[in-house]
Amino acid sequence: MAATDLLDLPTLRNLVDLDDGSTSLVAEMTALFREDSPRRIREIRAALQAGAAEAASRTAHALKGGAGAIGAKALRAQAAELEGLASDPAATVPEATLEQLEATFQATLQALEDYIRSGS
Repeated sequence: MAATDLLDLPTLRNLVDLDDGSTSLVAEMTALFREDSPRRIREIRAALQAGAAEAASRTAHALKGGAGAIGAKALRAQAAELEGLASDPAATVPEATLEQLEATFQATLQALEDYIRSGS
């Protein structure tokens, strides 16, 4: 996926503008995103394996919020979809959906780090 597919550039530009043209705020938020998101993805997986659909849905909602705050639009969309799927206790979430979520997180993290390096 291209960076424009992964990232909401207007959100990132707003964060840079809030920081007087610096990407340091984006860098700080990226560090939190790097630490927090894998834990949330693991929690979603564990909750689904335990049959705890409500917990999986809540955690997907939190992941969606964090992704939205940093402009990770593709991850946000996938987390929203997962939140909806997990809200139905009778639904099953395919392993491929969780693998795609993880892959999108990794690609988004790389795109954010590239954005910071470019100083855009």
